[in-house]
Amino acid sequence: MKNYVLILILLISCVRHTSNRISDKGNIAKIDSTEIDSKILTFSRKQDIQKNTVILNIPSTYVVEIPLEVNNKKIDIRLQLSKSERLLREKNYTVAEIENTDNVLPKSAYECIEGTIELQHWQAINKDSYDNTYDYYKNKGFKENDFVTKKKMIFRNENYNFITIADMDNDGYEDLLILDLSSSMKDNDMYQFYKWSEKESKFIFVPDFFDKAAFYGWDKTGKYLITGMSDAGERKLYRNQVVGGKLKRVDQCTEYAVSDKFCW
Repeated sequence: MKNYVLILILLISCVRHTSNRISDKGNIAKIDSTEIDSKILTFSRKQDIQKNTVILNIPSTYVVEIPLEVNNKKIDIRLQLSKSERLLREKNYTVAEIENTDNVLPKSAYECIEGTIELQHWQAINKDSYDNTYDYYKNKGFKENDFVTKKKMIFRNENYNFITIADMDNDGYEDLLILDLSSSMKDNDMYQFYKWSEKESKFIFVPDFFDKAAFYGWDKTGKYLITGMSDAGERKLYRNQVVGGKLKRVDQCTEYAVSDKFCW
């Protein structure tokens, strides 16, 4: 009988010792690199309190597609986003790069898009952190339709989409306007103009289409393009028509900061 009691005591002691070892070591889980959200159950060494920790496994780089549909052709601009090596306000921010190019858009267009995205403070990119940016695009299926518009930018109406698809020169084919923030100044948004070439089946960059002036959009009739330049005191505006593929000024006006009188 004494032998049975001794064996029982040894078994109980062994079970307790094993239980303590597992509790001290914790439950170590391996996270697959393809997983986005994983939960790991961890155990405190000092307390027998189970803690549930959520670990976000976010890749260091991923791709967001900007879909364009121009002249019945589909063009996907692939934008690679990556985590910065340095911190901004104690958070990793997002670096944007065009992943690849094709023969439809010239290199300057991709460089303009890439630079403008980097400078967009109102967009999700660089606004909060790399983690928040990833969540934003994950919820949208890694598609960014908000960058593109086919609506005419009416003068004095806010328009934050920096790629505009419109027939600028009235030749029956849609062209591209790309906001160039690196060349813009306060209250003076500069745009690059890319004309669709039917002969070459691609876009061609047209330099100085706006004659080194800011583009403010179309007037209320939608027939005239408004360009100009602003400073702290006044805004010189020009109303233009497209003649022979170029802008022709048909009217001009000046707005002053001390006056509430507006042109057109």
